Amino acid sequence: MLSVTQEARFNHKLSKLRETFATARITPTHFHPPVVTHSPWETRHKVKMSVTGTADTPIIGVTRPDMTSSDIKRCRLSSAPIASLLAFMSGFITRHDLHPYDIRARHGELKFLIVMTTANNDQGILRFVLKSSEVVPRIRKALPELLSAFPWLKVISCNIQPIPAAILEGPEEIVLTDCAAIRDDVAGVPLYFAPQSFMQVTPSIAKRLYRAAADVVIESRAQDVLDLFCGVGGFSLSCAHVCGSITGIEISKQAIECATKSAAEMGLKNTRFISADVDKFLSDRSTLSPDLVITNPPRRGLSDNIVGYLLQAAPKKIVYSSCNPETFCRDVAMLAERYTLDSAIPFDMFPLTHHWEILGVLGKRGA
Repeated sequence: MLSVTQEARFNHKLSKLRETFATARITPTHFHPPVVTHSPWETRHKVKMSVTGTADTPIIGVTRPDMTSSDIKRCRLSSAPIASLLAFMSGFITRHDLHPYDIRARHGELKFLIVMTTANNDQGILRFVLKSSEVVPRIRKALPELLSAFPWLKVISCNIQPIPAAILEGPEEIVLTDCAAIRDDVAGVPLYFAPQSFMQVTPSIAKRLYRAAADVVIESRAQDVLDLFCGVGGFSLSCAHVCGSITGIEISKQAIECATKSAAEMGLKNTRFISADVDKFLSDRSTLSPDLVITNPPRRGLSDNIVGYLLQAAPKKIVYSSCNPETFCRDVAMLAERYTLDSAIPFDMFPLTHHWEILGVLGKRGA
C-alpha cells in the first residue's frame, strides 16, 4: 500500500502524464489505468552510477549538471544484491587505487559503474566504464575478490569511453569473465543480456509490458510482424508463437546475438534478428509490407524517415512502446493522417520518478 506521500507523488506523476497527452491533443480511445508494482522498493534491477570524488573517498551516485554529486549507492529502489555490491565497491575502489574521473580536470580513470541483475537476482553483470584501458589489468587481477564476495556476478566487463563529454559508455567492451551474458526468464521467455544490450530496469513491469504487447499481436492475428529496435527480443519472442514470421531489427550486435540465442533455445523457426541501423534498414527495404509493426525506440522517438515508412507501408496495427511520453505523442500526431490511437497503457517502469513507459496501439483508419 502506498503511503500518503508516495500516493501524492504518484497522482501528480499521473496527472502530468495526462497533461502531456492533452497538450499534444492526443486522445486515446481507451486510456487504461496504469500498471504499477505492489511496492516500489527493491524493484530496480539495473542501475547506472557515476563515480566521483577520490580513490580514498569515492562518491557512487549521481552527478548533476553543475558537477556536484550525491552518494546514493544505498538507494532503496535498487534490489538488495545491487545495493550490497555498490556498498562494497567503495572499499574496492580504494583498495585497488581506481581514481574516479574528474570532469573538470579531465584526469582519472573510473567514470561509471553499471549493474544489471536478473529478476530473482541469481545472475548479474558489473561494468566498469573507464576513460582508457590503463587500469583494466588491475581490475582483471581483482576478479577473484569480486567473484568470491558476489557469486551471482557472472559477467564483469570494462567499457572504454575516452570522450570528455556526458556520454555514458563507449563502443569498446572488454569482457573479463569466461561468461559473456546472463539469462533471465521473463514470462516464460528465456532472455539473454550481454553488457551492451538493452534491459528494462524493472522486470516485474517488463513482464507485463511484453504480455500486453503479445496480447495485441494475438488479437490482431498478424502473420508478418516487424519489430523495430528489438533489443534482445523481449517483444518478438513473447509473440513469435502466434505469428507466421517475425523480423527484429537492432543496431547492437550483442543484443542480436542474445535474441538469436533465445530463439534457438525456444526452437523457433519463424524468427530472424538482424543487426542494422533501423533507418538505413527501412530505407533499403522501403517496399517491406508487414501486417503489424512493433517499435520500442530510444527516448528521442521515431525519425521522420521511420514515420514516413510507416505511413507508406501502412501496417494494420502499430504497437509502440515508449519511455518518453513527449516524443510518443509527437510521433502519434505525425501518424494521425492514417492511424488512430486505439489505446494507451502507462507502465510505471520507473517507480518514484517522473518517468513512464507507454504502450500505445495504433489502428489503421478504415481497416
